[in-house]
Amino acid sequence: MPILTHGSDLRLAPTLRPLVVATDGTVRAALDQVRKLGFPAVQLDATLAGIRPRELSPRARKDLAALFARNDVQIAGIDLFLPRAHYVDAQHLDRAVAATIGAIELAADLGRVTVSLSLPVSDLKDDVKSALVEAADGHGVRLAVHAEDQPDELIKWLDAVDMHCLGAGIDPAALLARSEKPVKAANRVSKRLASARLSDMSSGAVRCPVGEGELEVAGYRVALDLAAGRSGPVVLDLRGIERPAAAATAARTAWEAAAFSV
Repeated sequence: MPILTHGSDLRLAPTLRPLVVATDGTVRAALDQVRKLGFPAVQLDATLAGIRPRELSPRARKDLAALFARNDVQIAGIDLFLPRAHYVDAQHLDRAVAATIGAIELAADLGRVTVSLSLPVSDLKDDVKSALVEAADGHGVRLAVHAEDQPDELIKWLDAVDMHCLGAGIDPAALLARSEKPVKAANRVSKRLASARLSDMSSGAVRCPVGEGELEVAGYRVALDLAAGRSGPVVLDLRGIERPAAAATAARTAWEAAAFSV
């Protein structure tokens, strides 16, 4: 029986870093590969050379945005996955917060795209939480917080703040590694889901191409489609995957095969 779903943006946006590493090490070459593979969007990485906020002048930011526009590739969002300990360790805290605010400012310059980051929510001090929320709200940027190991603490924070700028991120592979169900997790944060990723995990707790692991692709796709809080493309997470270009193509095939149509 056909199933009618919400009709949200379920296009895939591959993560750029693995493609950069697999090509000649430049953003331009990786972007060319994304375009040739036929993906409409891409997920940037704020720790990647050529994209680091501290390295980009206002002019360079405009040039970066223009590069993607000329290639007709949308910037879906920005990743900033720093070591979680840096947000609580006094030796690294100031630098981590500054880097996060820098990523938020870059996201604003690139079209107010979502910033995905991993935070130790239960250990974050209130002033750190406030600084991140205020920066995001002030720049019109949404944060997608990954805390797959602390879902209760994350939901409590999201509910307490109750602002559009603060939302949840979800990574199926991270959940599967904890023997948790991505569909259930997506449904739980449906109204607060800022950014969702597409990834898979084998029974050996190793990231693998989508469709080769334990992810229930069809159920996960429906859950994302019905998530009222989510917007923008789904991030195709290629981290830790060998031959990322081939894995991206395989993931798209599995993703499209899981679609329900009338």
